[in-house]
Amino acid sequence: MSLNSLDRLLEAITQLPQWEEYRRYVEICDIWSTIVPEKAASHSKPLYIQRDMLWIVTSSSGWAQQLSFQSYSLLKQLNHRLYASPVQKLRFSPAQWQKHHGHPQPSSSEKGQNFFSYTDIVSPPETSTQATTTPEEAFQRWNNAIAHHFENLPLCPQCHCPTPEIELERWSKCYLCITQHWQTKSLSNLE
Repeated sequence: MSLNSLDRLLEAITQLPQWEEYRRYVEICDIWSTIVPEKAASHSKPLYIQRDMLWIVTSSSGWAQQLSFQSYSLLKQLNHRLYASPVQKLRFSPAQWQKHHGHPQPSSSEKGQNFFSYTDIVSPPETSTQATTTPEEAFQRWNNAIAHHFENLPLCPQCHCPTPEIELERWSKCYLCITQHWQTKSLSNLE
């Protein structure tokens, strides 16, 4: 009995008829980065095929929307290059991005573009690498990290709470104060 390399065994297995969808998926993954712009390729990835519909995971709902606007063109380019049977529809969703890619660290240019800038990753000063032995210590580290994060934020002129700059630029208040303002304004319009 001769020994076969793992590559030969995998190639033989994937040639079986029941692996046709897998071969189609691999082919689509190879094509995807050539049909979308470079930046879009880094924010999207084919996830799976189901009933001739290709599901593509995106890094955000904004990318899902932008790519869905281009779906007709992308589908046409994809099917033109596919050797396998054509795909009928593309679906974009950010739902499983973190599961497949982790949480990408935003670049300094993207941080200013995040509307909800308080969702930026919070890292505590120097204590994040220490092992946690008790829940109280873990809570204290988390509390210190939050305090460190809020330390350099400007204050809301109305409630004097730390507020991300993007909220102050947009509304001149924090999101809680502007929400309260809108609610009181809509209630007064109803009366």
